[in-house]
Order: sequence, then C-alpha cells, then structure tokens
Amino acid sequence: MIKALIVDDEPLAQEVLETYIGKMPGMELVGKCENAIMANEALKKNAVDLMFLDIQMPQITGIDFLKSLPNPPVVIFTTCSNPSLLNDL
Repeated sequence: MIKALIVDDEPLAQEVLETYIGKMPGMELVGKCENAIMANEALKKNAVDLMFLDIQMPQITGIDFLKSLPNPPVVIFTTCSNPSLLNDL
C-alpha cells in the first residue's frame, strides 16, 4: 500500500487530489496539510511513500520545503501557477 500525503494550501486542489487518490487501488491517503510546517509534522508522525507537494505556498515554498528534508519521500509537484517554477530545482 502506497501511503500518500497532500501538501497544498488550496482546498479545491486538496479535494481533487483526495478524490483521485481514493480511486487508486493500492494507495492510501494518510494526511492533508495546508503548509510546509504542517507537512513536516505529518512526516514525523506517518510513514509517507508519496507526497503531492504544491510549489507555491505561503511562508515556505514547496521547493524550499523539499530541499530541507533529509530523506524526502517520492514527490509529485502540483501547481496551478507558472510551471517554470520547476527551474528552481
């Protein structure tokens, strides 16, 4: 079972991702977080295999958050803004 975490400050994006994850056999949603601070706590409490991570969030961007993790899970970046933000990786 793949354990997934959603990290996105947009409630609609969380809802869409949660719906798709619920339809995926072999995938379990272990949490939804609105920001990187909440996500950091969730990662400490849960074994996470896959993180859906919004690039642009208040306080700490998804890219900066990912760079701060010593052993990050597999990440799928999500964004509804400028995809050229991936150039910051």
